Amino acid sequence: MALAILLPAGVVLGQQVPGLDQFVRESVNTSVIVFFVLFGMAFTLPTGNIRTIASRPTGVIAAMLINTALLPLISWGLVSVVPLGPFSSGLLILAAVPTTLASAAVWTRKAGGNDAIPLIVTLVSNALCFLTVPFWLTLTLGQSVPIEPVPLIQRLLIVAVLPMLLGQCCRAIPAMARFATERKTMIGSVAQIGILTIIFVTSIRTGPIFDSHAEGLSLLQFVIVFFCGLFIHLVGLAAGWGLARAWKCDCADAIGVAFSASQKTLPIAIEVATAPLILASGISPVAIMPPLIYHATQLVVDTLMIAKFRKTCSDNAATNP
Repeated sequence: MALAILLPAGVVLGQQVPGLDQFVRESVNTSVIVFFVLFGMAFTLPTGNIRTIASRPTGVIAAMLINTALLPLISWGLVSVVPLGPFSSGLLILAAVPTTLASAAVWTRKAGGNDAIPLIVTLVSNALCFLTVPFWLTLTLGQSVPIEPVPLIQRLLIVAVLPMLLGQCCRAIPAMARFATERKTMIGSVAQIGILTIIFVTSIRTGPIFDSHAEGLSLLQFVIVFFCGLFIHLVGLAAGWGLARAWKCDCADAIGVAFSASQKTLPIAIEVATAPLILASGISPVAIMPPLIYHATQLVVDTLMIAKFRKTCSDNAATNP
């Protein structure tokens, strides 16, 4: 609900209030917010969960293969055949980024699944994003715009990998680990506020972009972007569930695999799409729209899937007591 309000409100404010986009650009550093959101996520992740999943990593491997390999390949295929115009690069950026920060675990928990799987997938995929994101963008976008992987790797190491390492290092101190456990809900709420702040600030900055790049854009392109994102997400869900079950994961684990395989993180997508070194390569500023649309879509779709997964697992348990 908050996302449905913040996105259009921010765009309208950015268009109607002169100088607002410049003000938020200069006064709000979204990279710093991303840093602390990732730190909070890693800080509240019990190290014991990592050891438990490491002993049976099948679900994590399945989710990683789909999220970091299958979805970028599908996105690359879509932009080669579907007329997306300047939104093409945004769809490729979206597919290249790792799984989401917190919502996959929350949705898994609500559906009765094993939330340790999305937490570990998030940790691993975000920790490796300094390699996977430059790889995919160089491969997919490098044919049309010059992507410099080394500066992008350096930026992601600082913004995405360092805070997660610091978060886990802090948990090695018993007093801080207790604090993280006792204040997990509070830290999660602060992280969610940080994500909403990133969305709002980005939407404000997007308003003037539409004014200056509106020529050549059409409603049809927005509709196509929506359905391409929906298709990618549904493929991720189905592939995650199917592969997990094919690999003999139990129902609870399969739910975690499905959600973490299909969801994508918005903060890192925004960080990449708005990075000066990316924009300097010639990518259109409207590339920010596919990640925003995908994020809103995945929350709605996965909310609807909670009841479906619960029923499926309940039926499965009744059939195989």
